[in-house]
Amino acid sequence: MVNIVFLNPPMTLKERYGDWAEGGSLAQPQGLCSLAAVTRENDYKTFIVDAAALNLSLDETLKEIISFSPDYIGITATTNAIFKASEVAKKLKTIDDNILVIIGGPHVTATPKETMTLFQEFDIGVIGEGEVTIVELLNAQEANGKLGEVDGLILRDNGALRITRTREPIRDLDSLPLPAWDLLPELSKHYRPPAFSFNTLPSTSIITSRGCFGQCTFCDRSVFGNKVRAHSAGYVIEMMTHLVENYGIRDIIIDDDNFLLFKPRLRDICDKLVEKDFDLTWSCNSRVDIVNPDVLSLVRRAGCWQIAYGIESGSQDILDLLKKNIKLSQIRTALKWTKDAGIRTKGFFLIGHPTETTETIRKTIDFAKSVELDDFQMSMFTPFPGSEIYNYAEKYGTFQGDWKHMTGWHPVFIPKDMTEEELKRYSKKAFMEFYLRPKIILSYLKRCTNVPSLLKMCKGGTILVRSLVG
Repeated sequence: MVNIVFLNPPMTLKERYGDWAEGGSLAQPQGLCSLAAVTRENDYKTFIVDAAALNLSLDETLKEIISFSPDYIGITATTNAIFKASEVAKKLKTIDDNILVIIGGPHVTATPKETMTLFQEFDIGVIGEGEVTIVELLNAQEANGKLGEVDGLILRDNGALRITRTREPIRDLDSLPLPAWDLLPELSKHYRPPAFSFNTLPSTSIITSRGCFGQCTFCDRSVFGNKVRAHSAGYVIEMMTHLVENYGIRDIIIDDDNFLLFKPRLRDICDKLVEKDFDLTWSCNSRVDIVNPDVLSLVRRAGCWQIAYGIESGSQDILDLLKKNIKLSQIRTALKWTKDAGIRTKGFFLIGHPTETTETIRKTIDFAKSVELDDFQMSMFTPFPGSEIYNYAEKYGTFQGDWKHMTGWHPVFIPKDMTEEELKRYSKKAFMEFYLRPKIILSYLKRCTNVPSLLKMCKGGTILVRSLVG
């Protein structure tokens, strides 16, 4: 039987989050779980090595991979993980050059030719969604090696690079098998959600739709595109039920860009959750312009305890420049509606936008403190490959395009008239001003209904303080 190993490269929390490592999260590689489920369904002997979750060194990662005697290895990589992926591939080639190394994920999709040119150890690149592509690739390679007939690939062809036809998005997501969570290390032991982003433990995350209709200039939509596709309500409930019954999960973080978008599907999911009445809470992401009091009341009854919104800035001029297509007044209203429904609110913010100044940062901090927000997260504005702003970021400041540092937590873009030190200082100032208020502290204390929840809050608070003073 043909063996394939899927790899999440060895990346430490320090490499991912820098100074914020202690509070960093470690989610299961959902893309790999979906790919593994598909190859297994098609009779390929399939394994997953999540080197990040197992905290493996490079040598330990190689030893684990080789133990499965792979014919193929499929590596996923974000921009800052691409170098780790390359290290593994390069070493692997010295051990067994017959292993075909396939690179996939958001980075190679956004920059296929640049990636394959820089990293000669990658044999093939998968561009875009990989579930159909990976099976066709393996089938073709095993049959006749005619990979040029497979859509969605970048290939090496006599020293040149060739991109095959664009792979069409998967229209029926329900055609995919449930993710192969069973091939991962133990969910409750090796993975941890972001601090303050789970209601109870064990908690895990799922994705129920792909794509985003937004036009935000800082977002890379090259993998899933602008057209939103979704699993049916029945499939979503099947995923949740499987996690509850087989893994003891009690809290689910729904990582869709806009989970509340499709209202009929949402109502069906919520009705089924109420009907099942199992001990489960959940949270999700949404845009402020797609919620209303009726929707919020519906999801609250079905167990939703927190909704996170992409707010980004307290400056309307910056929001307009980013093509967020929302108004500050909409943000304020949506957050109030959410709180009135009994749901906690979280805001995602960025610092260091194009045209950012100390005055706009001050506006953002004051805005965050003035609206109905329970939780606050601010990361660094980063022009990732594949985003619109990546092509013209230098127009607005200094852009250090080093892929290694594109984590979202390290300032690689410095707006004109600002410095890296100012961005770091104001970022910590924003966290301190938001969280060190009696209102916020009291809201967390109210959530401490037992000893485990108290310990959880104390740990989270300690991590936050250490990150700020470090």
